[in-house]
Amino acid sequence: MLAASVPIAALALTVGPAGSAEAATYLYVGGSNCSDSGSGTSTQPFCTIAKAAKVALAGQTVLVSSGTYVDEVAPWHSGTSTAPIIFQPADGASVTISGPRHGFTISNQSWITVAGFTIQNTTSNGIYVYNATGLTLAGNTVQTSGQRVSGYTAYGMYLNSMTSSSVIGNLVTNNSASGIYLTNGSTGNQISRNESSWNAYGYVRNAVGIDLRAPGNVVSANRVHDNEDSGIQSYPGGDSNTIVNNVSYHNKGFTTVVLTNCNHPTTGNTAGCITGDHGIDDYGVTGSAVVGNTVYDNVAAGINLEGVASGTAANFSFANNAAVDNAVSCPNGAGGTEKCPRTRGNMRVDSTSQIGTTLDSDLVNVSLTGATQMVWGTTSYTSLSSFQSASGQEAQGLQADPRWVSPGQANFTLQSGSPAIDSANSSAPGQSATDAASHPRVDDPATANSGLGVRSYDDRGAYEYQP
Repeated sequence: MLAASVPIAALALTVGPAGSAEAATYLYVGGSNCSDSGSGTSTQPFCTIAKAAKVALAGQTVLVSSGTYVDEVAPWHSGTSTAPIIFQPADGASVTISGPRHGFTISNQSWITVAGFTIQNTTSNGIYVYNATGLTLAGNTVQTSGQRVSGYTAYGMYLNSMTSSSVIGNLVTNNSASGIYLTNGSTGNQISRNESSWNAYGYVRNAVGIDLRAPGNVVSANRVHDNEDSGIQSYPGGDSNTIVNNVSYHNKGFTTVVLTNCNHPTTGNTAGCITGDHGIDDYGVTGSAVVGNTVYDNVAAGINLEGVASGTAANFSFANNAAVDNAVSCPNGAGGTEKCPRTRGNMRVDSTSQIGTTLDSDLVNVSLTGATQMVWGTTSYTSLSSFQSASGQEAQGLQADPRWVSPGQANFTLQSGSPAIDSANSSAPGQSATDAASHPRVDDPATANSGLGVRSYDDRGAYEYQP
């Protein structure tokens, strides 16, 4: 069950009605009578989106006719908070940008919306942002950026010094580096309802679905899967992020390409290496909340915190997550199974990252007898109860089958009778009043409420059961 890109209609962007009087509010691109030396009206549209980007001013909407365009789009002007510049396909149009260096470059311009485009086969990053605020990147498909060759790789979205912006409902897939990459102080952003999948360098295990190297962002309700490395990761610079209601699954794979950073347990760095890593990985960062996520069938520890400087308070909060069958097994070249390399457990906190870290109201389960459930410091635990006794964490934790509808088909909604129903802590840091599908929290009358906080009926994991 794949997350769909946000429909353009859902963005509430206004397009000119057919047959209406011409207004300076709109610029038009494409058509048999186009001319870049024209006026950009519906009767004399521009031929290229790049030309419209040079002249578009605050409050104008650029409407693009169906077709494949090869120009890099780089706006020359900024919009305002009340009058953004909007780029989008015309009503009913299908627009592809294929082959330029970047599909869109937004550098030192702000209050711009890019919605509804397919961007593919760029020689560098599909969408590149530098030093911008108030952007909306919504409902786009960004795919096949760069090449899986050293020196030629590219991100789907490279977001550099971007603030107070929204990245919503995009499909970012099959790129030659990480899908969505935030860096260099990008803060105050909403990264929501995107699907980031199948991103891979191909020669080194390094591509992540959503890669956070910047602080203070909300990453919510995304679906990240089948990436070469982790689904979502926070690395140095990525402090104090909120990671909530995401679904991260099957970030694992098999490649016949020789990898330089694979550490395959039997074949070393040769053909047949296992790729993939964590569902949610936090390394050398502090002050974040990881709450209400569903994490399933990833190669290494499902939810991982490590590498905090010794003696530093991590100040991490983990709550209401559902983590199942992570670091259990993975495919090998013979078609059988073997234990995966690297870390173990559905949830793991290493020995330098325990100060100020809390875990509670999570649900964990493994289907393989004797497999690791939890890791605390250097000790692995095969049962939640033994972990609770030794660590003093997870007082409200559950070890149980979450009764997802069909995890093999990536349907992680809850069935009636799931132990995840009405058992979460609604007052946990970052917990939201809606789930990954934007459904409100509801009380299941067939389930006794055992949850904590302002509502005693929130559910664990990314989806709220709808009775």
